[in-house]
Amino acid sequence: MSIIRGVVIPMDWDDRGNVVRIAISSHDENEYMVEEQGKGLELLALIRKEVEVGGEISEENQKKAIKVRRYKLKKAEESESRILK
Repeated sequence: MSIIRGVVIPMDWDDRGNVVRIAISSHDENEYMVEEQGKGLELLALIRKEVEVGGEISEENQKKAIKVRRYKLKKAEESESRILK
């Protein structure tokens, strides 16, 4: 299982403007599309939040994706302390 850290970002919207697809923008400037299987859909509630995600990473047509097995919301003070250092 691979671990990535980053911010949940919207990637696609429906006709009403609702987010229907998300990705993780990691600290190493990679984007990982979040697959709907596993716990992926649960991350829709965490858009613009910093998370640590564990799962299986795949790559197709030079685009990375992750099937989320587990995730953890990073606390605000953890994010701020990293920024201040």
